[in-house]
Amino acid sequence: MTTGQAARGTGRAAIFALVAMLAPRTTVVAHIGSPDVFLDGLAGPYRVFVTVRPPHAIPGVAAVEVLTTSDDVREIRIVPLPLTGPGAQFAPVPDVAARSADDPRLFRGQLWMMTAGAWQVRVAVSGDRGSGQVSVPVPTLPRATLAMGRWLGALLIGLMLLLCAGVVAIIAAMLREAALPPGEAPGHVAQRRGRIAGAIATLVVAAAVYFGNEWWSAEANTYSRYVYKPLEAEVTTSAGRLDLTLRDPGWLRSRRLDDLVLDHGHLMHLFVVSPELDRLWHLHPSQAAIGAFQQRLPEHSAGRYELFGDLVHKTGVSETVTASFDAVGGGEPLTGDDSAYPSPSDGRIVWVRDDVPLVTRRLTMFTFRVEDAAGEPARDLELYMGMPGHAVFIRRDRQVFAHVHPSGSAPMAAIEIATPSGPSHDHPGAARPATVSFPYGFPEPGDYKIFVQVKRGGRIETGAFDAHVQ
Repeated sequence: MTTGQAARGTGRAAIFALVAMLAPRTTVVAHIGSPDVFLDGLAGPYRVFVTVRPPHAIPGVAAVEVLTTSDDVREIRIVPLPLTGPGAQFAPVPDVAARSADDPRLFRGQLWMMTAGAWQVRVAVSGDRGSGQVSVPVPTLPRATLAMGRWLGALLIGLMLLLCAGVVAIIAAMLREAALPPGEAPGHVAQRRGRIAGAIATLVVAAAVYFGNEWWSAEANTYSRYVYKPLEAEVTTSAGRLDLTLRDPGWLRSRRLDDLVLDHGHLMHLFVVSPELDRLWHLHPSQAAIGAFQQRLPEHSAGRYELFGDLVHKTGVSETVTASFDAVGGGEPLTGDDSAYPSPSDGRIVWVRDDVPLVTRRLTMFTFRVEDAAGEPARDLELYMGMPGHAVFIRRDRQVFAHVHPSGSAPMAAIEIATPSGPSHDHPGAARPATVSFPYGFPEPGDYKIFVQVKRGGRIETGAFDAHVQ
């Protein structure tokens, strides 16, 4: 390698190091919610619990875990596909999930998610009883840009200064001594030539670093606009009515407000909570215009409230809008599928749990038993909007929210797109009719409130539970 080649290589390394150091590194929280997707479904004769943890940045790698309930599963294959369109019909070669050495019923794998939007993870299970498959809808939303650590930044600064100094020193030495015979000391002219070459090299390196940083900053800013931006909501209340207007702050051009689809028979599931989380309303506003919803307020006291509105687009992408508002009190009795907590009840809902502490990022089956006034298992349970029950997980600071069903955290509308026949809830060995279970994993530690809703004899009942997550 010649001295000039060494100088050029060192210069490129210096530029890349400085560009990496100077690039904007800010952490951006995309939205309130639980990004991990959980599904309890049947892949042919096999019951599986699937957990998909989408990547924070797109393109990125999603982690997939499949837990089976039987010992006769031989192999599980996983593959990512678009949720809709031609790409959903032509699957690439699937990856084989690795069986866990600690639990033979647990399989793990990783998949690349290349673009933002509506995807699915198709899980194919084969074993002694044949084969089957199930699809898990996964919205891939770029949720953050990652911050660079302080010590890593300091290290890169040091390397950048060292490499830049090396580039200048090598070029100055090359122009000062390259033409001299071996052993001859550089004279005044040679030294002057080396100083001029060093000065020019310094300007060139500085310019390269500056323009390289400008280019990298432009790329970083472009990606920051690619990071998911939730729908914005404007709330007004007047004469006992809540008006909710949605606005798109600008994200993907494919996002629309006129493509919402019914989920459990409603375009929006609106959850209104008090700051202390001692009151909750599960409401279903009507759409007055594109992006505009109206809801008669239930009976409530004056104060400030926060809302979470779940929506599903025709593409299968689900979103949760958030807002807060002040109410003066009053309201009307609830009707239809609308429900409230607390509310009159002739029984109770009991959390059936073990002594295992709750921790983050671990799939847990939350099981609740519904009892009548005599403390016996309730025998009059009905489907509530097509489901045995609904659960809401809210962290005390309202920075985590999830609306979960017995089938998992994916909206039923998205599941129906991925699997038109829908998931089966009549699992072999299912619990008694008086119990309902929800698969979920907490994304972050903290204190949570869990609201569980069931329907008994035409009346909706809600139980509330406190949970601490380590």
